[in-house]
Amino acid sequence: MSGPSGGSGVALALAVLEEVARGGPTLSANRIAQLLGMPRASAYRLINSLTSDEYLLRHPTLDGFVLGVRVVELAHLIAPSRADPIPGIVAELRERTGEAVHFVRYSGGRVVIVDEDPDLPLLSIDRTRRQLGATAIGRLLIAAFPPLESTTDPHAARAVADSARASGISIEERRRIAVEVAQLGYARCIEPGPAARACVAVPVRSPDGELAAAVVLSAVGTDLAPAERHLGVLLAASEELARLAYPVGSTAG
Repeated sequence: MSGPSGGSGVALALAVLEEVARGGPTLSANRIAQLLGMPRASAYRLINSLTSDEYLLRHPTLDGFVLGVRVVELAHLIAPSRADPIPGIVAELRERTGEAVHFVRYSGGRVVIVDEDPDLPLLSIDRTRRQLGATAIGRLLIAAFPPLESTTDPHAARAVADSARASGISIEERRRIAVEVAQLGYARCIEPGPAARACVAVPVRSPDGELAAAVVLSAVGTDLAPAERHLGVLLAASEELARLAYPVGSTAG
């Protein structure tokens, strides 16, 4: 790509994302600046901003970057799979329960919001992504990577540990969350405040048993009982989603 250095901030950001998508994780910040004809300091500031907002992620072992969860979200919204069973199942859950129902995926140790209930949105998308212990969605992800245990996805485990540490969650608290989720089979959390919510998150697992996504129900108030009384239909829906969205022989995405 040539010469976008005189363009707008949006054009420059898109140019950086395009170069990362094309060049892969071996493409350093310095090389991106060279390819785009940008001053190195300007390129570094822009790349740091994109990384902070999760449009880019730093590769854990190489010098470059990979596209982040925000790009994955945009791609899903713009070009969802034609055979995607998720919208219909989630819509039916909303109708049957009369509560807010959301659907999220997990990618690289991050939360990707796929289908947010339009009538009762998440209290804070930023908190959902970054403060994992504060929501049922995040607690399910914490439980998938118990501290100091072996994992087949060390990059995701590191991302979860970093997010937990940044939001003040101790290793002991991570262990406690993992034990609770293992015992219950789902995660639960009360989000306090003037618009308090009681939430449960039921895992959707890939054929190899890994956490791939979650069906999340949110009820207004601080009582978990109204949310947990719908666990039967949520569990049935999670099994159906696992069967349809992650059939045997597929890779969870």
